[in-house]
Amino acid sequence: MAATSDMLRELFDYVGFDEEDAKWLVRMGPAVRPAFPHIVDEFYRTIDDNAGARAVFTGGPAQRARLHASMHAWLEGVVSGIYDDSYFEQRARIGRMHVRIDLDQRYMMAAMNVIRRGLHDALRAAQWPADEAIRGHDALDKICDIELAVMLETYRESYMEKQRANERLATIGQLAASIGHELRNPLAVMETSLHLAERRNADDKAARHLHRIREQLAISGAIISDLLEMARDRAPDRRAVDVRALVDEALGAVPRPDQVRVEVSIEEGLPRASVDPTQLRQVVVNLVLNATQAIAAAKREGVVKVEARRTGDELELVIEDDGPGLSTEAVRRLFEPLFTTRATGVGLGLPLCRRIIEKHGGTIRGYNRGQPDAPEGARFEIRLPGALAAAGSPS
Repeated sequence: MAATSDMLRELFDYVGFDEEDAKWLVRMGPAVRPAFPHIVDEFYRTIDDNAGARAVFTGGPAQRARLHASMHAWLEGVVSGIYDDSYFEQRARIGRMHVRIDLDQRYMMAAMNVIRRGLHDALRAAQWPADEAIRGHDALDKICDIELAVMLETYRESYMEKQRANERLATIGQLAASIGHELRNPLAVMETSLHLAERRNADDKAARHLHRIREQLAISGAIISDLLEMARDRAPDRRAVDVRALVDEALGAVPRPDQVRVEVSIEEGLPRASVDPTQLRQVVVNLVLNATQAIAAAKREGVVKVEARRTGDELELVIEDDGPGLSTEAVRRLFEPLFTTRATGVGLGLPLCRRIIEKHGGTIRGYNRGQPDAPEGARFEIRLPGALAAAGSPS
């Protein structure tokens, strides 16, 4: 062992992990290493057997190969004998990755149990003398408890971050309520005057300028709508909703540049969903608008895909595009209030989407469809457990 952070030292003291335990883990390395491939295979077999856990791993065979290699390296760290700050940070990064891809905490804990059992089985197969085996199993349990605690700490960090974000949203909402209502009136006057000017002016050059004014008024109105919705923070008013109709209505509210095509795929026979139609419509509008604007900003043609399907009683919505994708910073700060990469944005659309989905008891996550150095567009996945439990007539 080496110099460690306060938290890691506290964990060592709490479980009674010391230099002797580290030595035992190094000693058992040759006995358990041959079992590493089997433990990794068992780990991912367990994931594949669970739809909820399997759904968060969306990168296909390439991602699976990388994760196999990472898991093998992680197991090497367990028996390395070096448990310092670098070890702690590596484990914390893995935990943050689990949080980022929305791997539910219960699956992570179950996965740790698979690893723990595999290591114990490998040590038993080595047929050490009884007294040595007891000492080895004890050291294994201690290091696995420490690993689990580090992982759980990253989930606690995520929870605290969400709490701080909600507090910021509440403060923003209080200010937004007054500002939004005050701005609505002058914008309505401008809208009326613009309508009259468009009717009376047939000059092409003037018409182009009036059209630009209307576009900017629409952007201002959308920002105010986000501000007011943020301020309301109301619970979902669930109703049985035709998903196809909801998506079509949302798409009708999104300005669409000529170079952007939208494709819709709704699973055949998809039942009505128990959701708040106004809130979920707003989520679809925000995500599709972001996608179309990303493609337009890249000055190229592109496609936005909107898909809806069922998994058991869960409604899954996917909005993806083939635009430039998300920057590394954008992925990290995706749902942070007031963070935006657009010159005309205020950074409230995605935080509002997450709040709406979480109030429905669901999850939303965004990531790049390709590799970090070749994004191939962005993808947002929404999962609403229980939304299709009382299946009504198909959409």
